[in-house]
Amino acid sequence: MRRWFRIAGLCLSLAGCGLESPIPSTGYLPKNTFEYVIGQDPAITAIQTATYAFARPAAMHGQPAQMALAVASLDAMAGQFSTVGRWSDMNSMAKLEMLQARTRVRAILGIAPDLPSQTVIDALVAAAHALDHGDHAAAERALTGPGFSMAPTRMLALLAHFPTVPIANQATSLASQSMFPGGGGGFARGGF
Repeated sequence: MRRWFRIAGLCLSLAGCGLESPIPSTGYLPKNTFEYVIGQDPAITAIQTATYAFARPAAMHGQPAQMALAVASLDAMAGQFSTVGRWSDMNSMAKLEMLQARTRVRAILGIAPDLPSQTVIDALVAAAHALDHGDHAAAERALTGPGFSMAPTRMLALLAHFPTVPIANQATSLASQSMFPGGGGGFARGGF
């Protein structure tokens, strides 16, 4: 009988191992991502950028560089919230929704769900900086390669007129509220 319990316990342990989710891909925004921000925690700037953009997609129309940074910020923070110890006490629903939002936004842009987060972040930040400097060709080059199935001209057009993505709005707002108890520091409602 005792042997049966050991075997059953071992089977349950092995079965449980098969149910664990893989560790989300985690990337980090380059130091120069937000050239206009000095002295602020990059994580705070990233979540503010994403929260504002996904809460107000119409305000982002015609601003593909800013939208590219918002998408890069979402991609980065979704992974970091789930894997970096700094965020271990964050609301678990916020972490889950950020990963779901990342998947949805990638699908809209034709970015492979299994593409490493750092690859996505680097491409979007490079495209944003190229657009800021008026180099449309460099922006297009940044958005090509394995894992990017959409034509770069189409992706840039989409970033300039990004659709409403309810899960991204909900996820970034919840993450913001988790980071800033009491309402998200005000930027989710009125300023950025």
